[in-house]
Amino acid sequence: MVSDILQLHGFHNVALLGAGGKSTLQTILEHESSHLGETCRFYELGASGGNCLMLYGPESLPLPPGTDCAVVVAGLGALDWPIREVCANYAQRQEFAADPDRACDEHDLLYIVRETLHAAGLPKAQLRVLLSQADTGALHVRASDLLRALQDEGYCAAALSLLA
Repeated sequence: MVSDILQLHGFHNVALLGAGGKSTLQTILEHESSHLGETCRFYELGASGGNCLMLYGPESLPLPPGTDCAVVVAGLGALDWPIREVCANYAQRQEFAADPDRACDEHDLLYIVRETLHAAGLPKAQLRVLLSQADTGALHVRASDLLRALQDEGYCAAALSLLA
């Protein structure tokens, strides 16, 4: 179950941040929570316009009162595509705005995830990362270094496909 993978048991108000399949994730988590008889509210913050990634600016991510966990959702499908095509609000980072046609790489994806984790303002124990769109073995391999980096920093992080 996705809630087990993300270690969400015990949380009651979970914010889904970023992009890369938040609605699908919300539906899955709500179904799992209901099936287990748990009382948990999942809500999405920020509209990504269908992009795989979303860059939050300073002070642009106020979590509602009572949020006890935030899951950063980032789509691996962004890799190798022009940053302007895959990242909502990319122009907030000077490097992205200066060259919006350059391909998004693992460093860019990790930067965006870290910025979102920081913007959430919760302790690490209340933060999770889901690298979604891990639909192929090649994407799982590319995700492994990203996951290792995040886990080495003390975050609970996983990569998986949200496809049925």
